[in-house]
Amino acid sequence: MRRIFLFLTLILVSAALFPATAQKTQRDSDTALTEEKHDTITESIITALADKRMNSTQTGLKRINSKDLNSGFALFSTPDVIKTLQMMPGVSSGTELLSGFYVHGGDGSDNLFLLDGVPVYQVSHLLGLFSSFNTDVIDNMDFYKSGFPARYGSKLSSIVDVTTRDGDFEKIHGTFAVGLIDGRFQLEGPLWKGRTSFNIGLRRTWTEVLTLPFFAIFNVLNKPDKQNARYAFTDLNVSVSHRFSKNNVLSGHFYTGNDVLRYKNLNIQEWYDSENKYNRQENIVSMGMSWGNVLGSLNWKWDFSNKLTMKNILYYSGSLSKISYSFEETNQDNVYTKAGEYYNSDVHNIGLKSDWFHELTPNHKLRYGATLQYHLYCPDATAQSYMKSESVSMTKVAYADSLRYNSVEAAIYAEDEINITDAFSANAGLRYALYCNSGKTWHSAEPRLALKYAFNEAVTAKASYTWMSQPAHLISSLYIDLPTNAWLPSTSKVRPSRSQEVAAGIYTNLPHNIHLNVEGWYKHMYNLLEYAGSYSAFPPLTGWEDCYKSGQGRSWGAELDFGYDDGKTEVNVYYTLMWSQRKFEDFYPGWFRDRNDNRHKLTLMAKHKFTKRFEIYGAWNWHSGNWVTMATHQTEDKSVQVFLEPNNIRLPDYHRLDVGLNFIRKTKRGNTSIWNLSIYNAYCRLNPITAYVSQVQLSDKVVAYYGNSIGIIPIVPTFSYTLKF
Repeated sequence: MRRIFLFLTLILVSAALFPATAQKTQRDSDTALTEEKHDTITESIITALADKRMNSTQTGLKRINSKDLNSGFALFSTPDVIKTLQMMPGVSSGTELLSGFYVHGGDGSDNLFLLDGVPVYQVSHLLGLFSSFNTDVIDNMDFYKSGFPARYGSKLSSIVDVTTRDGDFEKIHGTFAVGLIDGRFQLEGPLWKGRTSFNIGLRRTWTEVLTLPFFAIFNVLNKPDKQNARYAFTDLNVSVSHRFSKNNVLSGHFYTGNDVLRYKNLNIQEWYDSENKYNRQENIVSMGMSWGNVLGSLNWKWDFSNKLTMKNILYYSGSLSKISYSFEETNQDNVYTKAGEYYNSDVHNIGLKSDWFHELTPNHKLRYGATLQYHLYCPDATAQSYMKSESVSMTKVAYADSLRYNSVEAAIYAEDEINITDAFSANAGLRYALYCNSGKTWHSAEPRLALKYAFNEAVTAKASYTWMSQPAHLISSLYIDLPTNAWLPSTSKVRPSRSQEVAAGIYTNLPHNIHLNVEGWYKHMYNLLEYAGSYSAFPPLTGWEDCYKSGQGRSWGAELDFGYDDGKTEVNVYYTLMWSQRKFEDFYPGWFRDRNDNRHKLTLMAKHKFTKRFEIYGAWNWHSGNWVTMATHQTEDKSVQVFLEPNNIRLPDYHRLDVGLNFIRKTKRGNTSIWNLSIYNAYCRLNPITAYVSQVQLSDKVVAYYGNSIGIIPIVPTFSYTLKF
C-alpha cells in the first residue's frame, strides 16, 4: 500500500515540476504577450467551444455560461446557481425555496460541487435559501447528470464544475448591485498590464438593518424582557492570475463563505411568594450557529504545444460548522446556573491534482492524470451544565462525544477519445481509486464508456455507462440540509456507496433555431445510508455506524429538452418522467418510493428582448407531489399506529409561476445600469411543504388517518439595481 501511495505521489510531483516540452513556449513568451489584447468574454466563448468538442460524446451534459446565469430569475434579487439547476430535467428540488438538489434519484449528498477544481462541502446559505456561488465571478459551469468522464470521481449522482473568470489583463471594470436583502461588488483588472490580473467578488446580506430596528421597538414595548436576533452571510472570491507566457498561466484562487445566526432572549420574572418575600429570576436563552467554507488553490496551466496541455492544482478545502444552545438562570440569591449543548463539525482537505490533455491526432485525444487527497474529519458534541453560588461552583458533563478520522484518497485515470469514423466516436475511460481510513482500505475500479453516432449534422445518438463510488457519507437525522449534518468517512462497518448508470438519447438541431433532445437512464445505487435512531436535531457520534442502516436505491426515467433561440426570443421546455425507489430491509421488506419520487416534472421557460433597454422572462414549474410517511390506521385497542410502508402519502402537486423584468440603460459616463423586478410565485399558490395527520372514526373499532398538507410561502416580489462600470 505504501508503494502505491509513493507511486501516485511521484506522478503528481513530477507532473507539477517537470517542464517537459516547454522550450518553444518559453521562447516566444514576450512576443505573444506584447501582441495579445486579452478579452475575457472572447476567451470564455473559445474555451466553451473547445470543451464542448472534447465532451461531445458525453450524455447528460449541460453547459451554462455566466450570461445565462445572470439573465434568469433572481430570487431576492440574487441570481442563483442551484435554483437554475433545479429547473433542469432529471432534477428534483425537494422542499420549496431550499437548495435541495436530487439528481436521478440521488439523496442530495451525492453531488460533487467543484469551484475551480476544488471540492466544496457547504453549498448553501440561510439553510438552503441561497447557494454559495457568486454569479458575478463565474465564467461557466458544466453540469453532468450521467456519462461522467473518468477524470471525475468520489460522488454518485452529478458533477457541478464551476469555473470562475480570470481578471481582465488590460483594463479595470466591475459590477455593483443592491438588492432587497443583500449587496454585491465585483472588480477586476490588471495589476501588471498584460501580465497579471485580479478579480474580486464580494456578496453580503444586510438583514441586520431590518432586524435591529424591529427588535429595538419590540424590546421597548415588552420591557423588561429583551430579544435580539442577527443573521448574515458573506461570500468573498479573490483570484490573481499571472502569465509567464501566452500559454503558461499560474493563478491563485481563494474563497470563503460564512453564515452567522445569533438569537438571545432575556426574560425577567418578579413576584412575591406567600410569605411576602420578594423573588426575582432572570432567564436567558441563547442560540448561535456559524457555518461555511474556506478554499484556497494554486492552478498552473501550461500549453506545451498545440498537442499537449498540463493543468495542476494544489488546494485546501475546509468546511466548518459550529452550533450552540444554552439556557442561563440567575435568582435573587445570586445562584447562577447554565446548561447547554455544543456541536462542531469540521472537515479539512489537502489535495493535489494533475491533469494532462494530449492530442495524438485530430481524431484521437488522450486525457490522463492523478489525484491525491488527505481528509481530516473531526466532529464533536458536548452537553454540560454549570452552577455557581457564593460558596461553591460545579460543572457536570452529561455527554462529550468526539470523533477524529484521518484518511487518504488517491486515484489515477485515463480517457481515450477517438473518432472511429466520421460519424462514430467513443470516449473510453477507467478510473482506479483507493481510500484508506482507520486501517481499512477500499479499492474501486470504475469503467466509463460513452458512444456517439452522428446520423447527419442535425441528428445524433449517444449512449453511456458509468460506475461511480463515494467514500464519504453525510450523516443526518433530518432530511433538510442543516449545519447539524456531519461528513464522515467509510469505515470497517460502513462501506463506500456505489452506483452504476446507463443512459442513452437522441439529440437534434432542427431548422428555425429549434433543438429537441430526448434522453433516458437507469441507475442502481448500493450501500446507501438511512438514519434509524430516535429523533434528534443532532446526528449521533458515538456508535454512529450502528444508527444508520444500509440499503439500495434505483431510479429510471426519461427526459425531454425542447428549445428555441433566435437571439431575441428564447423558449425552453423541460419534461421528466421518473421513478425513484429505495430498499432498506430493516424498514420494509420490499422496494418503496423515495420521498422525492416525483413521477412527472414540467418546466416552461421563456425570455424575450423587446429592445436593447427592456427584456422579460418567466418560468412555470409543475411536478407531482413529494411523499411523506404517516400512519393510516391503528389497532383495535388503539395502542399502535399502523404504517403500511415508508413514504406512503403523496402531497398535492406543486406548481408556481415566476416572472421578471429587466430595464437596461446607458449612463452619461457610458456605464450600464439594470433595474430588475422579480416576482416569485406570481399567482400566490401556497404549495405544500409538509403535512399533519387527522383521525376519522370509520366504525367502533377502525380509525383512519388522513394527511393534511400545509403551505406557507406566498407571493414574493423583489427588486435590485445593478451598475456595470
